[in-house]
Amino acid sequence: MDSETWTPERILPTMEIDSAAWRQTVIDGAAELGVTVSGGQARSMGRHAREMVQWNRVSNLTAITDPLAVAVKHYVDALAVTASLDSGQRVLDAGTGGGFPGLPLKIVRSDLSLTLVDSVRKKVSFLKYAIGALGLGGIRAVHGRLEELGRMPAYRGQFDQVVCRAFASLEDFARLCLPFLAPGGCLLAMKGPQAEHDHEIDAITDDGILLLADTRFTIRIHRYSLPVLGDQRRLVRLTPMG
Repeated sequence: MDSETWTPERILPTMEIDSAAWRQTVIDGAAELGVTVSGGQARSMGRHAREMVQWNRVSNLTAITDPLAVAVKHYVDALAVTASLDSGQRVLDAGTGGGFPGLPLKIVRSDLSLTLVDSVRKKVSFLKYAIGALGLGGIRAVHGRLEELGRMPAYRGQFDQVVCRAFASLEDFARLCLPFLAPGGCLLAMKGPQAEHDHEIDAITDDGILLLADTRFTIRIHRYSLPVLGDQRRLVRLTPMG
């Protein structure tokens, strides 16, 4: 998603990260997606964003640095997942990078138990710092490869939902993340408008059945556009059958 091209007609008035205008952009954008964000929650996101941009100079946390794009493409987009999460669920954010979508989700949904996983140690160091700085509980950052963590009893079969927005294909997502699911759990993939290897999405209807990693899944696709920018997004829900 970081690679989307900006065109002149999409450039809007500039703002600073964590300014009043920036926070209001997050609040209003989330409201358009049906999610309520309080002023305090927007301030927490703003602090996370400021720290992320600072750390980004040495940790390569994100390719998105324009304040408006950060507000909408990182924080507002992350909150599009909230309607898919039931109260108190255990959620794994696979390949979280700078903390997306897991950290914004935790800020607005304190009831969730969040585990953020990334294979890059510098990114996990940032996440641990951010979690402490924001005073968040019920969330942890873990350094490791999904292939290895999925075989460990502490993680295998321990999550109600696994969410990501970084995988190249649904096949890879299912193969790497299915081991983490508890019975009745599901996978949530956040996709841009023309993500590579997504022909399997385009070839089916919004509700159907898909075979991935030798497992049959029911698939449900929620299509939406990002407020302000208008970028198209797809949230793909995969539920193992039987």
